[in-house]
Amino acid sequence: MYRPRARRMMLLFGLMTLLSLIFGACGGAPATPTPAPAEVPTEAPTEVATQAPTEAPTEAPTEAPTAVPAEEVAPTAAPAEEIAAASPSALEGVTWQVTGYRNLQGKPAAPEGKAILTFQNGQLTGNGGCNGFFASYTLDGAQLTIAQGGSTLIACDDVTMAREQAILANLDAVASYAVEDGQLSLFDGDGVLLLSLTAQATPTLQGVVWQATNINNGREAVVGLIEGTQITAIFGEDGSLSGSAGCNNYVSSYTVEGEKLTIGMAATTMMFCADPAGVMEQEAAYLAALGAVATYSIQNGVLELRTADGALAARYIVATDAVVVSPEAASADPDPVAEDATAEPVAFAAAAATVPSGRVTAPLGVNIRVGPGTQYPIVGIAPLGATGEIVGRSADGQWWAASVPTAPNGQGWVAAAYVEANNTENVPILPAPPLPQAAPAIQEGAPYEVPQNVILFSASRVLREGNRAYDLEDIYAVQATPGAQAEMVANNAMQPALSPDRSILAFYSQQSDKLGVGGYDVNTGRRLRFSRFIEDSQPRWSPTGDRIVFASNRQGDRRWRIYITPAVDKEDPNDMNYVELDFGKDPDWHPSQELLILKGCDPTGNNCGLYTMGTDGSNRTQFTNVASDSLPRWFPDGSAVVFMSEERDGNWELYRANVADGAVTRLTNDPAPDGLPAVSPDGRQIAFMSKRGGAWGLWVMSAAGGDATQITAIPGELPDWLRQAVDWPR
Repeated sequence: MYRPRARRMMLLFGLMTLLSLIFGACGGAPATPTPAPAEVPTEAPTEVATQAPTEAPTEAPTEAPTAVPAEEVAPTAAPAEEIAAASPSALEGVTWQVTGYRNLQGKPAAPEGKAILTFQNGQLTGNGGCNGFFASYTLDGAQLTIAQGGSTLIACDDVTMAREQAILANLDAVASYAVEDGQLSLFDGDGVLLLSLTAQATPTLQGVVWQATNINNGREAVVGLIEGTQITAIFGEDGSLSGSAGCNNYVSSYTVEGEKLTIGMAATTMMFCADPAGVMEQEAAYLAALGAVATYSIQNGVLELRTADGALAARYIVATDAVVVSPEAASADPDPVAEDATAEPVAFAAAAATVPSGRVTAPLGVNIRVGPGTQYPIVGIAPLGATGEIVGRSADGQWWAASVPTAPNGQGWVAAAYVEANNTENVPILPAPPLPQAAPAIQEGAPYEVPQNVILFSASRVLREGNRAYDLEDIYAVQATPGAQAEMVANNAMQPALSPDRSILAFYSQQSDKLGVGGYDVNTGRRLRFSRFIEDSQPRWSPTGDRIVFASNRQGDRRWRIYITPAVDKEDPNDMNYVELDFGKDPDWHPSQELLILKGCDPTGNNCGLYTMGTDGSNRTQFTNVASDSLPRWFPDGSAVVFMSEERDGNWELYRANVADGAVTRLTNDPAPDGLPAVSPDGRQIAFMSKRGGAWGLWVMSAAGGDATQITAIPGELPDWLRQAVDWPR
């Protein structure tokens, strides 16, 4: 089961409504709140539209600025001359991204998500990382007053919501600002720094992937896109326009003269999409609108295409998770054959002198792949000097498709940087084939033995079907040795927890017919079900293996509660029985006692941190007193707990707390987020996820702290990394 990415972002609250007031008046009479323009998008883009042909990840030109370290947002008084010198024009018309803020406890913090603000003509609009918001503001020299506003009502995870609440509370207290070298600082009335922001780069027509938010439907109306569809546009430096029209890929040409833009007739692939309803009509309207474009403009990161009479044809935002790769970046390590390559030579089809052709120039040859990207399998190599017919190119121009009779579909893709091409002026753009999908190790009817000394973890990946992208969640197993290759164990599953006898893999599932806590009998591959609500998650086993504890906010009040259920398959959802204990989340079962540790607060909702509690809900006792302390995991002997926390040092780090005296020791110290800990069976090591070096990976370190070693890389961006989990089975 997979789900459209755009649909997942809406979570549980459905329609976006501008109802709740966020900001109180900041001195003087509050200005009348004015709704943000309905056409300005606040949702983040959701589709990756191009394939980068390099073996190493290529840095996107639209990548978010690096978070400001905690010490750079420490409380400081703003120099008077700096505030006085601030220019109102420098504040406005720029998209600012939050890089530092003060959390709800008044401590400096650096956000993991993307919170942005734009000041324009007395209107403040933005997104706090989950919800879009608006307010009005007034300027008087360096003085800045933000008045009442409103926001959408989307529900996100607790950490994101707390971060967003803190950012909005900071805006409420702003009294002055300063802009210097692309950095915006917002201060309160005492000159204390509340928010640090960095100007996002201003996009140009070329060099980025534009994602449509609104199109003209041809019936004198500008409408949003059908949910679950994506429309993109890439303006190439060679005058080509390409992208996805919602179902089919399209290619055209364009010319620019000042603000004038002319787009030629588009050619498309010939697929038919029945789902969602209306997608083909939407595609036809979009392509017709492109043909009527006469001008373009880019303001505040928004591209608008308009007709000669000024009517809006289409509006776009930058797809920040998609990249248009430059020839320079592609040629850094395009896809040459390695010296120890074992692939067999494969012959191209002979090309006549008058047709598009190419000759391999790489000294050791070039890999031939089944698609335009290094993530596609290699079908062979083309040696130096090999020639053949070119039948197409990728949308970004970095890969040629050649006629290879023995390859799938008779086509093989090679990196353009190592091919000398001729007669290619009219080579068509070919859609990329779907990526081959790995089969999970656990299969119905087949026994599977979880190897010893492996670490289980979950991660998300993107599945492409035609022009659509879906997020999937999978569970992997990897040996606890550096450089090990991870094996996919189960798909449509996350938050793994292996039973003490290693016979059942429990997990959280969002599969429509298997919602909540489920599992696999690894001896038979049979799918099991332990709960029935999509909110039921975070399963952990009792030491005897007969019960599962989990957390859920199933009751609709957005409050998490702890439940225990027998670890037996419940084929009939009506027969499911649970014991509700108390409020809390992130539970873990003591390795030898009827005792839980969990994240929670006292009965009044205060004094939040980690708590211990009996498995009958009794003897609830506070263990730590920092609200962001999360995901505690017992050591095998029950002497200590490892957990993650953001507020202690302004960044997600790992900590160890001794049970005997409650002493807390910081274990990690890195600017990247570290979290989701798991303790080794002997208690000597801790596994965790981290984005060190700019890419996600699974790491291992000593339980006493110190240096960490990467075990395996985790592809992708893991947008919901806090919802994943790591398990080191005992």
